[in-house]
Amino acid sequence: MTARIFPRFVSLALLLTALSASAQEQVLDPAAVRHRLFSPGERLEASITVGLPAREYLTAHYNLNVGVAYNLFNTFGLEARAGYALSRHTGLARSISESFLNREDKKITDELEDMWEMGAHGVVGARWAPIYGKLSLLADETAHFQAYLWAGGGLASLRRQSVIQCTQVVDRGLGVCDNRTDLNDRGSATESYWRVDTRVAPVVSGAAGFRFFLANGHALRFELRDWVFADQYRVNVSREDWEAGRESGEPAPNPGLTHLVQFDIGYSFLF
Repeated sequence: MTARIFPRFVSLALLLTALSASAQEQVLDPAAVRHRLFSPGERLEASITVGLPAREYLTAHYNLNVGVAYNLFNTFGLEARAGYALSRHTGLARSISESFLNREDKKITDELEDMWEMGAHGVVGARWAPIYGKLSLLADETAHFQAYLWAGGGLASLRRQSVIQCTQVVDRGLGVCDNRTDLNDRGSATESYWRVDTRVAPVVSGAAGFRFFLANGHALRFELRDWVFADQYRVNVSREDWEAGRESGEPAPNPGLTHLVQFDIGYSFLF
């Protein structure tokens, strides 16, 4: 897991570097800096943002955030963001949970990585926007933009539903760990018996993005954002003990970090 952390952080920086180089080379106009469509410096800013998953493995998140920022300068501001992520297991995770109870050969097993789902969260961070430019869209129309980096941290509520540790097996032959009435329809279940853990943990967030100024005080934001928090899971779990209600296994010694990478689309209003 830790071997994948560095490339993911690097991808955020490379995105801004590549796009910034292109802007400086092709569309950055010195006149755009002298004649800004809008100067955000010393202004308060409110925003709303929707985040969509850039990658899905075992979980998927759809994030809604609101933010309040103060732009100390045209190129630097401080922002507080709070929100809630609607999360779910992916089809792969559901397939694993459906099939795992049939595995009689897996008496002792390890839990899966990256199964924590983020819920409510709040972060405070800094935004640095060193590049201002404009793009020619039509003959007489241009779009003024800023390219920026964002970094900060805070707290998040996390929930983890296991796809391996079933506390009450209803029918081992069919791999059922809920009280569904139709064995072919998991939606008919009103209760699940997979182990569920919850916790509140520190979270770090970083982003590379652009905001396009539409008019005086209005802007659209496009970001590639990474939410990072410490993973936790158990290893050497005895399925027989879990199904009998007894604790088993031990915490993974090096669980690594979980990354939730998302594409964010947002709107900002500057007072």
